[in-house]
Amino acid sequence: MQRIDGRPVYAATDLVAYLACEHLTELERAAMAGLVKRPMRDDPELDVIRKRGFEHEQRYLDDLAAEGRNVTSIELDGSIEDDGERLRTAAAETIDAMASGADIVYQATFFDGTWRGHADFLLRVESADRPSVWGPYHYEVADTKLARHVKASAVLQICSYIDQLEGIQRVRPQWLYVALGGSARTVERLRVDDYMAYYRSVRDRFLATVTDPTPAAYPPAGTYPEPVDHCEVCRWAAECVQRRRDDDHLSLVAGISARQRRALSERGVATLEGLGDLALPMEPRLEGTSEGALTRVREQARIQLEGRRERRLKYELLVPPPGDPYEAERGLATLPAPSAGDLFFDIEGDPYAFEDGLDYLFGVLDTDGLFSAFWSRDETGEFSLQGERAAFEAFIDHVMARLEADPAMHVYHYAPYEPTALKRLMGRYGTREAEVDRLLRDGVLVDLLRAVRQSLRASVESYSIKKMEAFYGFTREIDLRDAGSSIVAFETWLQLGEGERPQTDILERIERYNRDDVVSN
Repeated sequence: MQRIDGRPVYAATDLVAYLACEHLTELERAAMAGLVKRPMRDDPELDVIRKRGFEHEQRYLDDLAAEGRNVTSIELDGSIEDDGERLRTAAAETIDAMASGADIVYQATFFDGTWRGHADFLLRVESADRPSVWGPYHYEVADTKLARHVKASAVLQICSYIDQLEGIQRVRPQWLYVALGGSARTVERLRVDDYMAYYRSVRDRFLATVTDPTPAAYPPAGTYPEPVDHCEVCRWAAECVQRRRDDDHLSLVAGISARQRRALSERGVATLEGLGDLALPMEPRLEGTSEGALTRVREQARIQLEGRRERRLKYELLVPPPGDPYEAERGLATLPAPSAGDLFFDIEGDPYAFEDGLDYLFGVLDTDGLFSAFWSRDETGEFSLQGERAAFEAFIDHVMARLEADPAMHVYHYAPYEPTALKRLMGRYGTREAEVDRLLRDGVLVDLLRAVRQSLRASVESYSIKKMEAFYGFTREIDLRDAGSSIVAFETWLQLGEGERPQTDILERIERYNRDDVVSN
């Protein structure tokens, strides 16, 4: 959303953002009205995603060119972002390329003064039954996405391009294409008519919002920055987090759902403090929430509120009332007796590397304090899928040797990523199937997060391992903020030339970060 030549101009990304968060749309309106400056978000992980996206786009372009099709590229540069004349020039070049019958139009630009769009690819389709204004052919849209499956946002974005394309070539394309990420190079084909009504509905609602005669305001009055998935990539995220903190918003309560927040707010309970002090039971009952669920979130808010008021960390063990039996599959009862052969395990993975992702470090700590790092490096010392297979096999063999020596041992991890990754790697490489099956069937793998969540209540906003470390005084040695930072560090190492790598300590820092995670387990 921007002003070009003094007029508001919208793009497909604005539609996607509107569906994700109407508050974001109102913030953008306020920025466009000059009421607030758009914040800049410096996020190295987003930079990694953009880089991988460009690489994926280039691979698809190379695949099309390899089929012998001629490609016409529409050149764009940074100055085109707010330059109406250059946008109109690029849009005219796109129309000229289609009129000339180009097989592929790369980075096609559309601009009608209100909407702008930049489709990755226009594909020429020969069709006497669906001719365009130029003859017995027309164009269909293909976009590249790193995701492994088609998302609604991608379809909406492509439909925005089709809307403009249809007006130019005077025929609606029959199909749209999404070139997905991953080594399989899957290209999904979807029927355009199945989605255009949905697109028009979203577009019309969006336009009604942004053209509302009520002036834009800052902060927006009619919307609220509820946390949503889009926050992970939003430039306004830090500001919205601060707003929620200032308001003591219910989203600060660990484990509360959006549905519960809405229902509580409608009953006048809109803050963590309000929920923490809430008397139960509520009369009438809270719609859509059982008494047990309401009690759980109230108790969570209560202990967070007590920790805040007392200025200290607090926790409570969740134990059955006297006389009630323990549940063998819940909380601390799920933890086996300690054994000398026990291991503590954590994986570092990069979902963007080598097209299908790479689990590049398997870190293991034993009860004697010995840390073992299994790096996914092949015989040449480079990271590769062959190296990942070798590291996976070496890790499994290490565990099985410990298990043979001590049948009572267990492998502890925090959160479900590790067993999920082991199953995925077993399937990817067709190796160590019996061993992984034994680990899963015999309950050798133990999820400490599950035990924590079921066994205690703590004055934290999240039960992530980073939040829980303060309770047992763990201090990290390395300054990587989170797993995302580890991915960025790994991607940086991959980009370095051989001559630069010996002078860096990147892998050492990642290993120390992984060791901190394992020790914290």
